[in-house]
Amino acid sequence: MDTRAPDSASAVLADLVAAGLVSHEMVVDADKISDEAVALRGLCALVSGSVYRVDAWHYAFPVTAADMDGRLGDLPPGDWTDALQEALTASLGQDAVWLNATDVLPDSAGILSRPLAFLRAHDGAVNSALTGAGAELQAIVNARYATECAHLTAGAGEGGDLAARLDAIEATQAEILARLDRPAGPMADSTTVEKLTKTLGALLHRIDAQSELLHEHIAQEDRVSAQLAELSELATAPADFQESLGLTFAEFLARMERQSEQDRAAMQVPRFS
Repeated sequence: MDTRAPDSASAVLADLVAAGLVSHEMVVDADKISDEAVALRGLCALVSGSVYRVDAWHYAFPVTAADMDGRLGDLPPGDWTDALQEALTASLGQDAVWLNATDVLPDSAGILSRPLAFLRAHDGAVNSALTGAGAELQAIVNARYATECAHLTAGAGEGGDLAARLDAIEATQAEILARLDRPAGPMADSTTVEKLTKTLGALLHRIDAQSELLHEHIAQEDRVSAQLAELSELATAPADFQESLGLTFAEFLARMERQSEQDRAAMQVPRFS
């Protein structure tokens, strides 16, 4: 999403016009066409050059005699705007678009600078790559991105801001490479090895402690598993369990009965004749 203010669109359009990249601009009524892609497809179906998206619903593009499938070649250039306007109206709807021819201003000689030369070279590269392509494959170029790239590329010349930044980056990289190539002293090596040895020793000690704790957990889980297995066996054989419980209970009752008889015998009073 482009976050720039809409006022900057006029400056971008002026750069495109001054560079000789566009001859017309089209403004779309967003209330008439809800999808911007519909407007772009309708425009690309009629023109064969690069379409620069100046802003949302605002485009600039060159018009040539080859546009509209060559029908513009049968008309004088002064009638191209009206013919294209009629074709766009038929495609997109009445009052959906506004078309205007963009002429180079008389005082544009001062605007033509090195950045615009790069912008024009960029446009030539785009058109060369699309030679022979159909209208549905024509490029939609972000006009602000193209103009900013042109200005930034122009700043790469000697003495420019970009050149100064590149020199600073190269100097920093050279310093880093020099530090990497510089041999380390023996004291630094021994100190580093000692620190590394201590760190590894502490790490191994922690690993051993964690290993012992893990083994204890495993042993505890094994005991729990064995008890669960015994309970499972008892649950699968309830008859055996009941029989064992019955025998144990009977044995307990027999012991209680014998103990009771012994107690009664001990309490009997001896008889004398």
